[in-house]
Order: sequence, then C-alpha cells, then structure tokens
Amino acid sequence: MIDIELVVSKAIKKAEELGASEVELHIIEEKEVSVYATSKGVEGARRGTIATADVRIAIGKKVTVQGSVISSENDVLNLVEKAVSIARVVPEDPNWISLPKSCGYTSTFDLIDDRIKALDTNTLTSIIRETLKIPPQVDRRASANEVAINASVIRKWIANTYSTNVITYEKTLFSFIVEVKASEEGYESSYYKYYYAPTFKEFNLETLVKDATTIAISTLKAKPIETGKYSIIFMPSVFAAILRALLVPAVRADQVQKNRSPLAKKLFTKVLSENITIVDDGAAPNMIGSAPFDDEGVPTKRKTVIDKGVLLTYLYDTYTAYIDNQESTGNAVRPGLGSPPTPNATNFIVIPGTKSVEDIIRDSRDVLVVYSTIGEWLSNPVNGNLGATATNAIYYRNGEPVQPVKGITISGNIYKLLNEDFEALSREVELVANMLVPAVCVRNVAVAGERK
Repeated sequence: MIDIELVVSKAIKKAEELGASEVELHIIEEKEVSVYATSKGVEGARRGTIATADVRIAIGKKVTVQGSVISSENDVLNLVEKAVSIARVVPEDPNWISLPKSCGYTSTFDLIDDRIKALDTNTLTSIIRETLKIPPQVDRRASANEVAINASVIRKWIANTYSTNVITYEKTLFSFIVEVKASEEGYESSYYKYYYAPTFKEFNLETLVKDATTIAISTLKAKPIETGKYSIIFMPSVFAAILRALLVPAVRADQVQKNRSPLAKKLFTKVLSENITIVDDGAAPNMIGSAPFDDEGVPTKRKTVIDKGVLLTYLYDTYTAYIDNQESTGNAVRPGLGSPPTPNATNFIVIPGTKSVEDIIRDSRDVLVVYSTIGEWLSNPVNGNLGATATNAIYYRNGEPVQPVKGITISGNIYKLLNEDFEALSREVELVANMLVPAVCVRNVAVAGERK
C-alpha cells in the first residue's frame, strides 16, 4: 500500500500549484473476503483489496469531484491534475462557500472486531455449512436457499486545504444474509434475515436462521385478503425500509432546499405522533453508519431529529449548512466514487415503546402483521405517499392467526399513518443495517387484495 499521508500532502500541494483555491482528498482502502452459497453448497468465494480516491477541487466557485481506483502515488497525482483541469471549465456554483474549515474526531466504540479481521474463506465456508444444516432441523419443509457472508476491513483518510494533517480511522464490517425457502404440496414461501454490523457482538447464527425458517414456514399457502382498510403491524425490517424510503429523504437538507420535502419550513412543529422520537447518531456503537468523522472529516455526533413528534433539525453536510447559515451536523455521505458528498442519515434510531409485539397483536381485534415487502423504495418522498407489496404477512383476529397473506398492495401517507393513525411502537428493536427500530402498529392502512 502506498504511503497515504505522504501522497495526500503531495497531492494538495500539486493542486494548489496548478491553481486550485481549495483541495480535498478522500481515500478508502477496503480488504474483503466473501463466500456465497446456495442449497447445493458453496458456489463462490472472493478475497481482495481495493483502494479508491476522491478529489474535490475548487477554483473560486468552480467546483468538481473526480474519483478513481488507485494503486500508486502517480494515480492520485494524475487524478488531481485531471480534477483541476475540469474545475477550470465547469460553471460556477453560486452557493459554494468553502470546504470544511476544520476536521476532527468523535469518540467511537465497537467499530473494530479483531475476529472479523482474522476471517478467511475457510472460516466463512464453515459458517455457511452450519447455516445450511439448520432449516431442515427446524422443519423438514425448509431449506437454506441462499447464504452470503462478507467480512471487510476499511481504512479511510481525509485531508483538505484547511486541515492538511490527515485524519484517519479503521473499522470492520461483517454481513450475513440467509434466505430460507419452505415448500409443501406445491406451495412455496421464502424469507430472509440478515446481520450487518462492525462487530460480532450481536451476531447469533442459530437465532437468525431459525427466525427466517419460522416465518418462511408460517407464511406457506399465503393468499390475498379482502380489499379494505386494516390495522397493520410493520415489523422492524419493514418499518426501517419505509423510513429509509420516505422519512430520511425528507429530513435531508439538500432535499428541503430543493423543495422536495414535505417537511420544508416545518422545523419545531409537530409532524408525527408524540409517541415517536427519532435520533440520528453517527457514533452509535456497533452500527454500520458509525465513524469518528463523516465523509468530509467533520466530527459525527448524536442529534435528535424528531422529539416526541416535533421536528428539531434537518441533516446537513457543509455545503447545505452554509446555504442555511447553519453548521454541518456531521452527516456528509459520499454516495459513490466521483460523487460529491450529500447529507444523509448516519444511523437512524427510533426510541422503542413499552408493549411487546405479542401484546400489540393480542390487543388488536383485527391486525395484519407484515414481515417483508417489496417496492417500498418506489414510494414518493416528496409527498410521503407509501406504496409497497407484502410478500410475507399473517392476518390475526382476536390475537389468533387466521391466514398467511401475500400479493396485496399497501398504501397510505407516512405522515398520517405515523400521526393520527399511530397505535403503538414495540419494546423489541432490531438492527436493520444503519437503523435500530421497533415494530410499529398503525391503523386505517389501505390494502388492495381480493375484491368482495
């Protein structure tokens, strides 16, 4: 690996010599090992290391971001030269003020697991073989259809014109996903569970696979229910997907400034039920969005986005913060190589309720429990309208399961559902990628299924 700190120093100096007024270097090195399997056994394995660099150049108000895979000092210096030449000819950005004027660190915990660093393809293959054994042990109708495991060690470096001392951190990431398939009398059902976190701290292989098996079996012979309005419990993985599709975009400052958010001009007003509090925490232990600083080098921090239903802040990077005369909230995220940072959620945490899912089901006369959906990513964050298709669900009446359900579409407005139609949050929470969320029960949800 090249000497990153030395290269960054040379790159910033070169850019300034070429006429750049501001320079930012963002470099990532990722070492990964992964194994993929189907019910037939291990299908493939991969191991490797990749390094990438992003260079943001400003010449006055002319700004560009260029990125590439790198393997040498010359790759970085050539990227800088290319970026400067492009910055000379791009149009001025009237909203550009500057790069972050200072960089730094926030204390973080549970971001590195030496056991993940030590993983190799043989160890991952052993985990997969153990995974494949569990579903048929739980129920003979079940089998693990797909299993994928990935372990990574990530190192990141950032420096800019105003903070030429390179700041850096390291973290590990471990992802495990299993899809369990159930078959009986020509009927099929499948369900997947996954774990994605920096450490093994909360990883329980047997529990994950058994949970996936139980839901796959319990949703066999599913069919649509009648069209109508229903109370629905969105289980944590579904609730997280809905928040990611509809609420996170609405609190991003760039979307607010583009008038693409229904929460524009609603700071310090009630937008959700008083029972809902949501925190964005860029330094939460053992969550994938955590880091000591964001993708601009600004220290991450914990901030309450919605407090008892009241909107308290938007999520800012430096660029959007300058526009609103605010400070960055440490939420700069680079969506891809060669893309400028944009504000986004780090870790979204919904404060749980006090009732168990079991109690919520029992207290509801009729309720549809939805375990998985597809298509929620096509919902409209500009107006908050939800649209999704349930793929695994169970309909309950008086606390007892009546029938498994699939093939229905669910719709409603997120701000109505999580306000006047809100019923309860569960006390159980689940880690779903960069979200830690409970289940949520809402009423008056439109369901399109069978016609009466």
